[in-house]
Amino acid sequence: MRYMGVCASVVAVLSGAAAASGQAQVDPAKLKKLLNAPGYVKQLATVVSKYESSVTGCKKPVVAGRVSTKLLKRAVAMPGVGLPKAAQWVDTVRVEGCGKAFSRKVIATVHQGRPIFFPYLAGSTRTTPKLQFDAMRQLLTKERTRSTRVGCKKNSPLTLSTTKFVAEAKVETGTMWREAWTVRNCKGKRVVGLLFSPDKTGKMTISVE
Repeated sequence: MRYMGVCASVVAVLSGAAAASGQAQVDPAKLKKLLNAPGYVKQLATVVSKYESSVTGCKKPVVAGRVSTKLLKRAVAMPGVGLPKAAQWVDTVRVEGCGKAFSRKVIATVHQGRPIFFPYLAGSTRTTPKLQFDAMRQLLTKERTRSTRVGCKKNSPLTLSTTKFVAEAKVETGTMWREAWTVRNCKGKRVVGLLFSPDKTGKMTISVE
């Protein structure tokens, strides 16, 4: 994988942003070393390649390089991690071999001494990694049932491609919003609506429409 090195000046900016945003403090030298380590770069490429194959259905993904790295302004919950104690950042990588080349964003952090990655669905979704993971699981479970009902084989590919933010509205418990996610099965693709609503405890509930 070819990748863009993270220079010291960029890491210093990231470190300053971390302090201002309440994220965990960043040691610029350690972050630079991690992001440019061959092992980290290889892991990043492997995670994205597997994601493209299993989630988006691309058969021969090629991670051609890193486009950028930016620290998140606020910590966000990740599946299996919750709110990380370490800083979080977004690695954007270029993906080829799936038709027209595109960029894939990957939220990353270090948890229990090792890098943790969460590839982000393309489009304008407002979901955090944990919410996105829960929505994907709920949507794909429901779509798997529908897929077999319309004639697809039980283990035939079921993939997600893009997301689109549709609208939001203020409610008593916060802000609810609607998105449209594109799903593909053996019969073709269709757009599915998802509604994200906060309950009285602040937890987001997901309704697949």
